[in-house]
Parts: sequence; structure tokens; C-alpha cells
Amino acid sequence: MTKSEDKRIQKSKHAIKEAFWQLLENKDFSKISIKEILALAKVNRATFYKYFANKFELLESVEQDLISEFEQTANQAPQLFTKELDSAQLENYYHEFINYIYHNKQKFSVLLSSASAPAFISKLTTADQKIWQQKHLTEYLAIPENYASAALTGLIINLIVEWVKTNFKKSPQEFSELLATIISPIITNGIFFNYQT
Repeated sequence: MTKSEDKRIQKSKHAIKEAFWQLLENKDFSKISIKEILALAKVNRATFYKYFANKFELLESVEQDLISEFEQTANQAPQLFTKELDSAQLENYYHEFINYIYHNKQKFSVLLSSASAPAFISKLTTADQKIWQQKHLTEYLAIPENYASAALTGLIINLIVEWVKTNFKKSPQEFSELLATIISPIITNGIFFNYQT
């Protein structure tokens, strides 16, 4: 495949996804037709089906794009639990996530207010658990992994969902501070993590 072909594929996929996002902002997923996506993206039916089997696969793809970027943001955040948990590092970690969500607030709003919200929340939770594994946080757990993960991930995701539902009434800074107030004491009290080992 040549570079020009690769760019053409990326451009077509991007156009389809952007058209889909525009439609999702104004219509329920169940009411969006492939014909509408094609018209807005200015691509033909064959081009659409070359990349996506149906609109469900397209939804899966745009959700996965968002989650992959979410994971990349986590990987760029500082490593936690190196020798001792640093509250400044923890707050910076929150800040990175919150800014990413806020930067993509329209997409998160659309996905978390749709009928597919539970599935997207489940994917976010799975992504967060994957981040725990990648950052070796499970090595420092003082309680069984499944309980720690369910408790902390569930709490954080539910707080994010609430923030989205309130249409981001709190600024990213305010919400980061709220997370720090609620989550940091749980993490630093030594019940969930034995971070001084």
C-alpha cells in the first residue's frame, strides 16, 4: 500500500467517524441510518462497507478510539507507587485524565447519555483495570485485586459519569480537586495499597 492510498483510507475513515459523531450529537443511535452517515461523510456505500460491517461496528470503533486515547493518556501520566505514594503525583494523574475527558466532553456526553451507556461504562472500567495491570498497581494491593479494582474503578467511573451528566458544571480543576478529596484518602490510607513495601 502506498502512502497516498494509506492517507486516502485514513481520510475516508475519519470522514465516516466524524459524520457519525455529528449525527450522534443530534439523534439517538437507533435512529441513525447508514444512508445519513454516507451523505454527511460524502463517501459511497462501498467505501463504508470496506471498513465497517454495519453501524454497530462503527460505534464499537469510535468507542475504541476514545478508550485507546484514554489509555495513552494514562501511560503518559507519571508512574505511581515507585517508592512511596506522592500526593502531588496522584493529583497530576487525576489532572491528566480529567483534562482528556474535558477535551473530549462532547463525545463522552454522547456516549454516556445514550442507550449504549452501560456498555461504554463497562469498556471504560475494563480499560481502567488494564491500566492498573500496565502500571503494576496490583503489585501493591493490600486486598484482593478484584475487590480493590471493583471498588476504586467503580467509584472513579461513577464520579466521572456524574460529572458528565451535570454537563461539566464543575471545571476540570474543580473536578480534579473533588477527585483528590474523595479518592486520595482511600488510596493513601494503606487499606487498599501497601505502597511503602
